Formats: sequence, C-alpha cells, structure tokens
Amino acid sequence: MPAISLTPSSVSSRTVVSADQFKIQPQFEEAIFQTLREVQGFHELVVTDLPQGWEGFLWEVEESLPLIRKTHDPTSRTLRLKIMPTYTHNCVAEWISSSISRASATGFLNLAELDLLLLQSGTLLSFVNGSYRGLRKEPDALIHTPSQPFPTLVAEVGWAESYEDLLDDMNKLLVGGNGAIKIVLLVKWTRHSNNSVTGVLELYRNDRQGIPQLRQTEVIFPQPAGNPPQPLDIQRCDLYPARPPRNPNEHFPLLVNRLRYHAQISLTRQGYVPA
Repeated sequence: MPAISLTPSSVSSRTVVSADQFKIQPQFEEAIFQTLREVQGFHELVVTDLPQGWEGFLWEVEESLPLIRKTHDPTSRTLRLKIMPTYTHNCVAEWISSSISRASATGFLNLAELDLLLLQSGTLLSFVNGSYRGLRKEPDALIHTPSQPFPTLVAEVGWAESYEDLLDDMNKLLVGGNGAIKIVLLVKWTRHSNNSVTGVLELYRNDRQGIPQLRQTEVIFPQPAGNPPQPLDIQRCDLYPARPPRNPNEHFPLLVNRLRYHAQISLTRQGYVPA
C-alpha cells in the first residue's frame, strides 16, 4: 500500500500531501496508522484534497497511538494533524492554568467565579452552523464555562506549523464561533540554527462587524529589557458568556512574563534556549 512520506526521526517538521494518491479509503487509513506508529517526535501532517468522510476514523484512534490534535475543514477538504505536541506547545495551557490559580489566590477571582472558569486542552470543537459548518478542531488550549457550546478564549500554538495556518485557525475560530469565542491567542515559536528559539504572542478579537482584528502583539523571546509583565487586553467580561457579577471591565491578570517563565522550562526540556 502507498505510504505517506514523513521523516519520523525529525524533531520538528511539516509534511503536506494530497489524498489523491490513494484510490480507496482503507489505503489512506493504513498510511495514516503507519505514519503514527513510526513518527518519533513532533510532526505536523497536512492532507489536502480529502474526500468527504475519510477522516472519520481519526476521531476514534487507538489508545496506543501517539497523541494527535486534529483540524478538519470539509469546505477546503483539508486535514491537519499535530502529532505528538511538544512541551512548548503545552506550556501555553500550563501558563493559562497557572494564571487562573494565581488570580484566585490573589482574590481577583472568588470561588464562584473560579468554578465557572474551566481550562481544557485538545478538546473537540464542532461547528454545526455558520460559515464553517462541519469544521472540527482540537485547539491547544481553551477556556470555557459550564453549559456553553463554545469556549470564550482559545489559544493556538505554532512550532513547525506555518504562521499562515495559525492565522487560518484564528479566522475560523472567531468567525465560526459567531461571537461566542471572544479572544484567540496565537503563540508562534521559531527555531534558529544556533538552537535558540524566539517567540511572539498575538491577541485577536472580532470588531463590531464581526471581522477578526489583531489587537495586541507581545514579544516573548528575546526577553524585553527588565522582563516586563506585558499584561494582555482581556477583561473579566471576555471570559464569561453572561455578565460577571463583579467589575466586568477589570483586566484579567494574564501576563506574558509568566508565559516566558513556563516557556523557558519547556524549551530547556526539549534542548533549546530562549533567544
């Protein structure tokens, strides 16, 4: 059977292939399974020209296979797989979780508010209405509240992934969420030849016409002089679908210098250094 060409020994790489090389669905499924069994580190696999329904088996993959975060867009017939996300992918969820805990410890969140603010990673979002009907996506991190179909904040992280793919994710989340998703954070890490890593965070939200707009850009690495807090423009009311009982316009303490702390630990684990 034909196999998807990957470089399994690559620590960080990206492959784009067309599903046209497969005549029948079982060939495609076996090639994906073979790839997942052989990969030895983070790899992003992008499959184009995907026939309808061919991706269905991936939502129930074997537990023995590597962790995958999936995005399937039936409109563009594209499937993107983040295979074996890295420490540096996951440190963003770690940062958000720690920030929620610190906000509670300092009194910014009371116990009732804390119980309504839930963090998850790799959770499936299914878009059943709107411009991106049929889209299914597992973000790197999200904040949601009980009983709501969509999160209020989503974070997507790029390592080998292209910046264009991250922007595409952001647009689909903000537009496809029909206003329920208030904020999308994009974190893009870039490796350099000397084994150093730079990083940038961007914050997006819809304008009054429902068009996604870049509202804030913050450098993570190289570290700005003095390691400033770099607070993000996220208000308490952004994180709750219903009007919060206290100070809705107060800014949530999500600070880039705290992300820098978690990222440095994760980069060290992977054998890299901040630029």
